[in-house]
Amino acid sequence: MIKNSKLKLILLTLLLVTFFSCSDKATEPDDNVLNEKIQSLIDQTYADYLTENPDFPGGFAVRVIHGDETGFGHKGFCNNFSQSTHFRGQSTTKTFTASGIVLLYQKGLLHFESLVTDTIPGKEIPYLPDTQSYDIPFKDQITIWQLLNHTAGVYDLINHPDGAAFLENIFAQNPDSTVTIDVMTSYISEHQKYEFAPGESWTYSNSGYQLLAKIIERVSGKSYRQFMKDEFVNPLALHETSFPDIGYEQNIPDPYLDSWAWVSEESINLTVQNMSANVGEGNVITSPRDLSKFYNLLLNGEAGIEMSYVSNYMMNCVLTSPITSCGYGMGLFHYLNLGFGHGGDGSGISVKCFSDPTNNFTVFVLTNCWNFCNGPDDLSPLEEQNALLHNLMFETKDLILGHYR
Repeated sequence: MIKNSKLKLILLTLLLVTFFSCSDKATEPDDNVLNEKIQSLIDQTYADYLTENPDFPGGFAVRVIHGDETGFGHKGFCNNFSQSTHFRGQSTTKTFTASGIVLLYQKGLLHFESLVTDTIPGKEIPYLPDTQSYDIPFKDQITIWQLLNHTAGVYDLINHPDGAAFLENIFAQNPDSTVTIDVMTSYISEHQKYEFAPGESWTYSNSGYQLLAKIIERVSGKSYRQFMKDEFVNPLALHETSFPDIGYEQNIPDPYLDSWAWVSEESINLTVQNMSANVGEGNVITSPRDLSKFYNLLLNGEAGIEMSYVSNYMMNCVLTSPITSCGYGMGLFHYLNLGFGHGGDGSGISVKCFSDPTNNFTVFVLTNCWNFCNGPDDLSPLEEQNALLHNLMFETKDLILGHYR
C-alpha cells in the first residue's frame, strides 16, 4: 500500500504533464458504418489491453469526423458515457489559448513579434504587468511568438518538484484556494527560475501559456474564461465546454466521466480537482463531441480564424528536438501522416485530438485511468499507455482512410 502523502505528491507533480456562425457538419448524426468500424477497433484494443492489464478499471474512446460524417466508439467505462459526457481536457486548453492570441492578431490588437514588455496597440499598458510578480528572467527578450511555440524558456513551474511542492503547500492550507496566474508567476519571479535563454532551445512550458492567458486578458479587457466563452464557446456552439478558474469550482458538470489513477491494487478517484492554478494551459472542461468539433473547425478555417492565419502561423512549426520529426506551432503539435493537434494528461485523464485538413479528417482518443500498476515509481505502464493512444490515432486513420503510416 502506498502512503497517501507520497501518492498525492506524485499525482500533483504529474497533474498536467505532456507531452461567427459555423458549419454544422460536426454535429450530424453518426454514420453507422463508421460507428461499426470504430467500435470494432475499440473492442479489440480494449481486449488486448486487458490481456496485459486484467484488472484495469478504465476505458477507451474514439471519435472521428470525416467530411460530413462522424463516428464514435467506446469500451470499458462504468457509467453512461456518450459524446456529450464532460471530462477535463487538460493541455488541449493550449490550443484554445493559442487560438485566442491568433484571433487578437487577426483583429489587429497585438503583434506576434512584440516583446512582452512592449505596449499593447491602442493602450498605455504593456502586454505583461510591469510589477515584481512578473519580473521573470529574460522578460525584456521574450516575444509573444516564442511563448506560443515554447521557445521562450519560461520555467515550467508545475512540471518541476519545487513547483509541485509550492502548490501542494497552498492546497494543504486551503483546498479551495484560488491560485491565480499572478501567484504562479510570482514564484518564478521571486526565485528567478528559467529553462534557457529565449530562442536557445525548445521546452514545453505550461507557465508560458499562463502568460499568454494573461496577455489575452490585458489585450481584450476580459477574463480568460469570458473571452473564451465570447469568442469560441458561444459562436461555435460548444455547449459542453467551459473554463473554470475559481478554487472551489472543483466538480465537473453532469454527465461527467470519472477519472482514476490505478496504483498497485488501489484505484484512486481524481475527478474532483482544483484547476485554478492551470488557467490558460489546462483548465478546460469539454466533451468528445465538442473537442473534436473544435479541432475540426479550427484546422479547416471555420472557428473564427481565417485559414490563412491557421496555416501561416498556427501550423508553422519548430522542431521539438533535433532527433525528431515532431513539430510545434502555435498551440498545435504536428506528426507526419497524422496532422495537427494536441494532447492532454492530468488528473487521470489522457486525451489526444488531431486533425488533417487535407483529408478533412479529425480523430479524438481518450482514456480515463492512468496506469501505475507496478507502483508510482514505475512509469513504464503509463508510457506504454500513452504510446497506445498515439498509435490508436494512426490505426483509426488507417482504418477509415487507408494506409497513412
